[in-house]
Amino acid sequence: MRKRGHDHASPGLYFVTFCTNERHPWFGRVINGKVELNDSGCIAHDHWNGIPGHHAHVEVHAFTIMPDHIHGIIELTGRPARVSSVAMKSGRPQGAPSGSLGAIVGAYRAGVVREMNRVRPYTIRNLWQRGYHDIIIRNDRMLERITRYIRRHPRMLLPEHWIRIGAWIQGDVNVAPTSVRYCPNNARTAASSC
Repeated sequence: MRKRGHDHASPGLYFVTFCTNERHPWFGRVINGKVELNDSGCIAHDHWNGIPGHHAHVEVHAFTIMPDHIHGIIELTGRPARVSSVAMKSGRPQGAPSGSLGAIVGAYRAGVVREMNRVRPYTIRNLWQRGYHDIIIRNDRMLERITRYIRRHPRMLLPEHWIRIGAWIQGDVNVAPTSVRYCPNNARTAASSC
């Protein structure tokens, strides 16, 4: 969901959310308000932390890997050295411009799928739901509220956990914060991360 007229390669903070296809719980489970990541969840976690290593103009902030979706804050600290134009095919744009928020999210998602397929005995197809949602973070108050939402998100997973975006930005959600990352000992990721 793009804000029309906004250059998503411009510096700024963005809150992004993307889901697995059909909300399949690929990344773990929530037990007593705590996320327990499985091997695939550890891969998603480690790839998120690796984003700045692939994009020099990017910093990552608060994030949470849930069983079937990911919330995180990505900061574009400047413009990439070179932003290419979008390739055109049949007069229609093909992909996001390099260095833009869309290109960063796309590269992250592709990397997670590639690594998951490398360590599995079968190929995963259609891991991700098409597209993603983003919110431009306009001020410190918004950043604080969204960060708080991300950190307490695992405890908010009730059957009625879908709340209006405006409610949590305005601070109408009153839940004790919690966020736990657990990777099993047999996780196939860097030892320093799990």
